[in-house]
Amino acid sequence: MPNIIFLLADDQRWDALSIAGNKHIETPFLDKLANQGTYFTNAYVTTSICAVSRASILTGQYARKHGIWGFDKNIEGDQLTNTYPLQLKKHGYTIGFIGKYGVGYELPSKQFDYWKGFGGQGSFKSKDDLDQPIHLTKRIEGQILEFIDLQKDAQKPFSLSVSFKAPHVEGDPGYFLPDQHYDSLYSDNEVATPPTSSSKYFDHFPKEFTQNNVARNRWETRFATDSMQQANIKKYYRLVHGIDQTVGALLKKLKETGLDKNTIIIYSSDNGFYLGEYGFAGKWYGSDPSIRVPLIIYDPKNTERTPKQINQKALNIDIAPTILAMAGTPIPSRMQGKDLTRLIADTTISWRDRFFYEHIWQSSERYYIPSTEGVVVSDKKYMRYFKDKDTANIIFEELYDLKHDPEEKNNLIGKEEFSALEQELKNTYREVRAFAASKE
Repeated sequence: MPNIIFLLADDQRWDALSIAGNKHIETPFLDKLANQGTYFTNAYVTTSICAVSRASILTGQYARKHGIWGFDKNIEGDQLTNTYPLQLKKHGYTIGFIGKYGVGYELPSKQFDYWKGFGGQGSFKSKDDLDQPIHLTKRIEGQILEFIDLQKDAQKPFSLSVSFKAPHVEGDPGYFLPDQHYDSLYSDNEVATPPTSSSKYFDHFPKEFTQNNVARNRWETRFATDSMQQANIKKYYRLVHGIDQTVGALLKKLKETGLDKNTIIIYSSDNGFYLGEYGFAGKWYGSDPSIRVPLIIYDPKNTERTPKQINQKALNIDIAPTILAMAGTPIPSRMQGKDLTRLIADTTISWRDRFFYEHIWQSSERYYIPSTEGVVVSDKKYMRYFKDKDTANIIFEELYDLKHDPEEKNNLIGKEEFSALEQELKNTYREVRAFAASKE
């Protein structure tokens, strides 16, 4: 059975990789994994917020099935037993966890053979074993290498789940805090900014949506001026670069220990991140910068074949069943995701062309976040926004033809010539919503 390492970034959008065509970021080791493995160009999350997405990754389920919508509910009981790590343990794997757990307040540390997880958001201002200052990403790197050393002579296969804090901000309103060793990286360059971060798109969403919206409030502290936007995008990219360097150290350690020939590596993110689009910072909403993420699967036994880029839609709920399939263990029937190994083996098989997106939020005086539901069908997208959990109180709707408008500039909702498309996607939205809620 293969060893499996799952690496999860926090808030890394799909295009924060040089292999994605981004000429302003350096990610050589992630690019190497993608070039020698399988790179999914259209990977998405079904809910764009850390706790909910992480619960979906662990369980292979949409949020309305696993029932975790915020930060205060734990995965426990049968639900915990049916997560991919515990299913692997049941079938003979040594399991480890490092980094930000991010779901509820009760850490399942006793269920793991190796546990270096932490609750809450954690801090980039960490300490090493000698109590010396160290960046959190670098500390996580040391824990990864320690775990690999512990497994080099083991007789059992292992599964290690690593959840980085990077490139998430720290604090509230939040600041990007990369490792100071990378302070000079990108310093002499001007990075590209998203076209929809221009002020002419700030009214793209109606005033009822943006007024006191936490996404607009946080934009004011991160991207409100050209100089702020340049500085903070560079810091965001440095945080991603730090992860990339840790991936390089991991690859070196696997080779040194002789584990490289039988260790699968999966890399993704819990959600994307607005870098100023529409005057937003954060995630939550249905735009591609918020819901589209990187996804790489590297299997050393498949490097001899032609490297693949796969364009079919992959979801965060696919990760758990895919890991179990790779290990040759049964996939619990309650998982709603698909086994991506089938698609890797044959890209001509029938595959999904649509998925449901959901983010339900109960706003408070401090955090006004309109809730979202919608559907992506092939290269078309429909999203609706409503206040809190009141699905009848629709604030705003979006309809896009992503083939001709990939940056989501031209909202087609309510335009007579697109009325048939609008109705078609609304019907599909109701269908996929029912599937997401299925208890079977």
